[in-house]
Amino acid sequence: MVAHFTHPREFTSQAARAVEMLQSAGAILINQCPLIRGVNDRPETLAELFQTMAFAGIPPYYVFQCRPAVGNKPYSVPIEEGYEIFEAAKARVSGLAKRARYVMSHHSGKIEVVGKTREFMFFKYHRAAREEDSGRFFIMRRNHRAYWLDDYDQIVDDYIL
Repeated sequence: MVAHFTHPREFTSQAARAVEMLQSAGAILINQCPLIRGVNDRPETLAELFQTMAFAGIPPYYVFQCRPAVGNKPYSVPIEEGYEIFEAAKARVSGLAKRARYVMSHHSGKIEVVGKTREFMFFKYHRAAREEDSGRFFIMRRNHRAYWLDDYDQIVDDYIL
């Protein structure tokens, strides 16, 4: 079962009791959440969320890049900034709290943001809509203003794993 806790303060004693009941009934839980400006966009906050979830037996699974939907822009974090926040949060935790993946649910599939250098961003299809993209790893030239995959210009290189 997928939980959707976005900030550690959401995991109240009432939520903890509900989670315990689900787990006692045999449910296995994981957590996913979007990265939201002003809510969980600080490494300390995201790390606390990861740790809180892991200690409750709900390992973090996905952290989503905000979709480019109407009204989302003020709450969105650029991909490259989000990746830095995500990695800094993971550096503060250990074990199952480190398990999360930073992804976006793009029309072409679920894409994981896997790394960056001074010039490039690295992505991998975690789940592709088209079979030919399955396992595809690709590189894009960095764009610090990119909020979505479509904001990058072109694929510099790619490789099918």
